Amino acid sequence: MQFNSAGNTLCSRYDATMTSPNNTRNVIELLLSAIESRDLRAIRSALHPSATWQNVPHASVQGREAVMALLANIVCWSDKVQWDVVSVAIENNMGWLERLDRFWLAGEEHCVACNGIFTIDPETQTVLSVRDYVDLGEWQSRVGPVLADFSGRSPAAVVRRHVAAVARRDPVAMAADYTLNAVLERPGTCHEGWYAIADYFDSVPSRLAGRELTFGSMDAMGSDRINLPWHITEGVDAVVSGHDTFQIVAGSIAHQVTVLSEGDF
Repeated sequence: MQFNSAGNTLCSRYDATMTSPNNTRNVIELLLSAIESRDLRAIRSALHPSATWQNVPHASVQGREAVMALLANIVCWSDKVQWDVVSVAIENNMGWLERLDRFWLAGEEHCVACNGIFTIDPETQTVLSVRDYVDLGEWQSRVGPVLADFSGRSPAAVVRRHVAAVARRDPVAMAADYTLNAVLERPGTCHEGWYAIADYFDSVPSRLAGRELTFGSMDAMGSDRINLPWHITEGVDAVVSGHDTFQIVAGSIAHQVTVLSEGDF
């Protein structure tokens, strides 16, 4: 997140010369930082349970889970998110932010100018409402086709993107291609929903530390499923092997089943 106190130099946090630090600004900053992290858990934590979000002139979405559904695809499918705040004004529990919202999708930057009104709840220290004024026609004409391409990805393309994230040991990127209500089944446990799946992926880098994970060839199983074998080695010794079956719905992983040949990692 970058802020511009006078239309000039951008900085990584709100500039104290812009306005004096206060609670409202900190709560808003927490939400913007969470959006930039692309971690839906952080975004959800920064929103009030009764949060609303409106892209004027469209009707607002009501409730935190509806807001998460609104934000999920664009946030998760982005390789990078950066919201530059050009100007800000704070009064009591409200903030007015002029922003340039920037998303990198499939290696290409897409940006949109927004003027947003944020209201916070002081008791819970969360954002209660966002009302954004933006040229949605222009945004949808430019970004709509890109998001349509993502939702129309082949099962193999979705799994390849997921495998690349695993290879980078990037937990947020590992979770990015799962639906909000996805299910990941592993021997003896079942992770239900995006947030639980993301919690599991947080543990994967340490579980793979010092080990090499090698994937085999993908095998299509009908029109919506992929089977992917893999094995893990540590030095010259095999640690564990297995395979994953992925079910893909609208360009995202909806269901995954892990089968282990022996042990676990």
